[in-house]
Amino acid sequence: MKILIVENDKVQSEKLKNILFELNIIDLIILNDTSFVIKELQSNSFDFIFCNAENSDVVAILLKFVRNKEAQNIIIMNSGSENISQLIYDMCLELNYKCVSILYKPFDVDSLKKLLYGVDNKKAQFNVVKEEKKITNSDVIKAFSENWIFLLYQPQFDFRNGDLLAVEALARIRHPIYGDIEPKLFLPIIEEMGLMSHLFHLVLEKAISALGTFGCNVKLSVNITKNILQEEICDFILNTCRKNDFPCSNVTLELTEEQAYRRTPKLLANLARLEINDIKLSIDDFGTGYASLEQLINLPVSEIKIDKKFISGVCHDYKRQQMTKLLLFLAQSLGINCVAEGVEDKETWEYLRELGIDICQGYYTGKPLPIHDLKELYNLFIETKKSQPLISKNTKILMFIDNSLSMLALEKLLSKELKDDSIIIASNTDSINHILRDYPINYIISDLLSIDKLNNINLENKLNNNVSLLLFIDKDEEYCMNDKDNIIKIRKSGTLQEDVKNIIYNIENNKSTLHSEYDSLSKQEKLVTKLLIAGFTNKYIARELDLNEKTISTYKKRVLNKLNVKSTVELYQVLGNK
Repeated sequence: MKILIVENDKVQSEKLKNILFELNIIDLIILNDTSFVIKELQSNSFDFIFCNAENSDVVAILLKFVRNKEAQNIIIMNSGSENISQLIYDMCLELNYKCVSILYKPFDVDSLKKLLYGVDNKKAQFNVVKEEKKITNSDVIKAFSENWIFLLYQPQFDFRNGDLLAVEALARIRHPIYGDIEPKLFLPIIEEMGLMSHLFHLVLEKAISALGTFGCNVKLSVNITKNILQEEICDFILNTCRKNDFPCSNVTLELTEEQAYRRTPKLLANLARLEINDIKLSIDDFGTGYASLEQLINLPVSEIKIDKKFISGVCHDYKRQQMTKLLLFLAQSLGINCVAEGVEDKETWEYLRELGIDICQGYYTGKPLPIHDLKELYNLFIETKKSQPLISKNTKILMFIDNSLSMLALEKLLSKELKDDSIIIASNTDSINHILRDYPINYIISDLLSIDKLNNINLENKLNNNVSLLLFIDKDEEYCMNDKDNIIKIRKSGTLQEDVKNIIYNIENNKSTLHSEYDSLSKQEKLVTKLLIAGFTNKYIARELDLNEKTISTYKKRVLNKLNVKSTVELYQVLGNK
């Protein structure tokens, strides 16, 4: 391996050289004079070229002398200026370099090793792709007529509890000579031949008939295009679901943001029919297309998928972090799910989980699987759930807010946070009377505008020791209802997320504290106890706490003995509703 380092900081160049020596890479040249760099590039070829992003001569060198050297890989060393390194990175991509990477300072052996090995893998993939580009129109026709097309299923997991929620169906072609071929190599040809609708029909039918045999509640996402949504597509989708006993509500159609840009009467009519039948719409590759926010708001979107371009490197890239937070905030404000695509390592997964993203999709949690492997994965989750204690809904919450959009968004966010509680939405005063009659309601959430419409049901008299009213009030508003302990006034914060935090705080504050026996547990024992009560297995808890599974088993026995219970079921009965 031959390496050129273009670096005018002697301390940094020496540090890089020493680290490379640790990796047994000794064939390297360090230069800081532009003329010498140019001479070397004219006479020699290098496997890797490390460039200091803050060296102004680097830009000219990369632009003029390096782009025609096929064997070279560019590594841009970043020492703080995100804008400069990103501009140089994008320039190299536009020049079609074989491989371009950004190396963040300070670097160490592990970061360099990971980067160099990653480039080697990309080189191998590059060679494979070059051979697979021989796909022809004739191959595509045979793929349909001779059943070369098969499906893989990429799992989607809940960031909070690790549940398997859904799968995205991905088409592949199994070529008799070139093996399995990815969509980027055959989709452009299928689109050019006008066969995208034919592919959609095939993928949907294969996927639903396969998942229909599971007898499960795993949801299915299938990609669709704007042109297909302008055809007579609804009856086909509905009939396919009915034929395979697959719930329509478990189907999500993914439309790219670019495809959602232009709307037609036929497209909107189809979307309306799909919405009526509870078929969901997801916006794929969100943030990379051309749709305005107004257009997206006017579509019946239940989910947005943050494109992997924003997710890749999000842990260390300020701009990607801010864009991801912005897209998440938009999804939460509209009460829709937010999916992160392209999650490929633990660091990214932990960052996104802490951020509050709903669903994870990527190689870190699950690569695309054939149907038999997916079945095994599903069976594993079913067996895991059987060993978990049944968790009842502890608190019942009635919600009545006159603004239906605001109420639905609030309900969506609360449901994510209060997973062990039931939330019931009331649409009018009659339904409130019936709900208060038929259900043991603990809390009513409303606001002043809505409360004024409830005078005819005499709400004040219905409030008792078991029912509390959480009443939203604007900063300049006052409320004249007689003060009671179970009327809790919450000042509106201006954001839905803060309002949700205030609701949860007041609900939790009203719940009784844990049993006195719980106080005798150590900090680590309490943490394990909470995870056991939540229904997690020893294996999951060990992974979350970075401990050995046997250690978790020991903690579990100790907790059961201290609290004088025999099983996690009894443990939940003692502490689970606290």
